[in-house]
Amino acid sequence: MKLLWSFSWYFLLIGGLFAQNLPKDSIDIFKEGAPSSLVQQYQDLWQSSSHQEFWQEFQQKFASDFDPQKQYQLTFSQNIDTREIELFKVRNQQMAFLKSHSNFSKFSDAFKHYVENTIRWQYWYQLLNYAVSRSNADPKNLKMASLPNVMVEALDPKKIANEEAFLSTSYRDFLMVFVTYFNSRQRGFEKYTNLGAAMNDKAAFAKKYLSGPLLPYYLCRLLRENCTNTPKDAVINTLDELKRIPQTERYLQLATEKCQETLNRKEEIAATPTTPTKESTLAPKKGEDIVFQTIDGKPFYLSDFKGKVVYVDFWASWCGPCRKEFPYSKALHEKLTEKQQKKVVFLYISIDQSPAAWKQALQTLQLPGEHGHVSVNLNTQLLRKYAIDSIPRYMIIDKKGNVVLPDAPRPSFPDTLSEILKLID
Repeated sequence: MKLLWSFSWYFLLIGGLFAQNLPKDSIDIFKEGAPSSLVQQYQDLWQSSSHQEFWQEFQQKFASDFDPQKQYQLTFSQNIDTREIELFKVRNQQMAFLKSHSNFSKFSDAFKHYVENTIRWQYWYQLLNYAVSRSNADPKNLKMASLPNVMVEALDPKKIANEEAFLSTSYRDFLMVFVTYFNSRQRGFEKYTNLGAAMNDKAAFAKKYLSGPLLPYYLCRLLRENCTNTPKDAVINTLDELKRIPQTERYLQLATEKCQETLNRKEEIAATPTTPTKESTLAPKKGEDIVFQTIDGKPFYLSDFKGKVVYVDFWASWCGPCRKEFPYSKALHEKLTEKQQKKVVFLYISIDQSPAAWKQALQTLQLPGEHGHVSVNLNTQLLRKYAIDSIPRYMIIDKKGNVVLPDAPRPSFPDTLSEILKLID
């Protein structure tokens, strides 16, 4: 049965986040899934001591240029012209360092090409990721940010496939944002309102332009990074595409293992309640018009937290960007002193259609704080009251019960903690 997402109309996305500050897959998909001949080619690069010594020097000298958090910050602090100029300058500096190195003549051609590919594709990865990351951080904008044509005209989708460059992590990361950006360009930069369509379209785009070992790698990574929050039918479709490619058993195993929870999921058909729920029949308090329910089924209202600063997180179990913020939420909570924790409430409000899906997600996520759910027939009222047009959405309420930041910064943003702390006293 086809799953109906009750709030997919406002969940706007590009089709998977690739923001650099997000935790990466714990599995090295290339080393675990690529053909053994390719993995051996990569390992052969490091047999020479001169190769090893250079690479250590290179990494130390240009550490900040490959630091995910640093680059993510620059993505949001620079305009596109400044960002491209800086990236281009760094690329030239790295190339000059390689070619002027005292051991350059000792390097094998394969190693030179490896370093050159790392430098070249890191530039392109960062450039495309500028558009992808900034678009993901702006859910209210119905279109993805596009780069000036002059900046990307050198990227011809028909000439992107490069098996030699595939050995480089930078190139493999580039493939992910390349498909995201150019698939979006193909559809006029309109953002997706459906996760399943996003996965299906990106798989089809990759099938058209990625060849050889690149395609199964991409499909495997697409699945591992997105299947948890993607409709089951789209996950199955993409797995089927992966199955059709010869000699991809290891990639298929990696993808299936990661997506097993989704594959076991029973799809539900959204139904309109015919009888009032316990939650909907509760009489609201004076001045209150929305009642929430704890995981134990007890009603509560936002006014119950008066006297404390409340950081509200509106989320749903199927929302990928919501889940990717949770590690930062936990980190915020841990940064508070014991005294501060008594004055601050982290309140997670789920708009899941199914209370069972919400409760199951909470068991897995283990989020410290208070938790609430709003019934289906109150969802629209909640969204209208707080002008919520996408999730994740955050809100800060002061000790008097006033909403002081109706569209508060995300947990991953550097200013979030200070916004909370300044309201404590």
